[in-house]
Amino acid sequence: MIKRFIFPFILILTGCSTFKKEVVDCPKLTSPRSAAEILVNSKNNLPVYIGIRGVQTYCLKASNYIDMDVSVNIRAVRKDITKDDYAPLRLTIVSVDEKNQEFDRDELSYSQFLLRGNGIIDRRTDLSLDVPNNGKVYLGIK
Repeated sequence: MIKRFIFPFILILTGCSTFKKEVVDCPKLTSPRSAAEILVNSKNNLPVYIGIRGVQTYCLKASNYIDMDVSVNIRAVRKDITKDDYAPLRLTIVSVDEKNQEFDRDELSYSQFLLRGNGIIDRRTDLSLDVPNNGKVYLGIK
């Protein structure tokens, strides 16, 4: 009786592995200077520079759009390293179509931990979104 259920299950499982998406070139990702680097006040009310310091992308072709995974390196730089602190920020990535209408968006709001004794702190953050064919992508921090 178990054999009767195992064979169809294995057949379905192997059939699902044939649905592979095609790897494609990612659309151009742009970040205006005013959205790529900002100066924020930390939780302790001290100035902290935050900027985008590297982006890696990976794209797969879906039916009517491109599935885009983005890994962003966010760097925080501060002068006062005498105590632990937090820097609030929001990272946003938006895709638009040919008419510059929003297609998809992914956002992440968090407080970046600033460890005592460290003046430069890097954090890798992963985002994903759908991009229309012939669309554009904008990335920014706030």
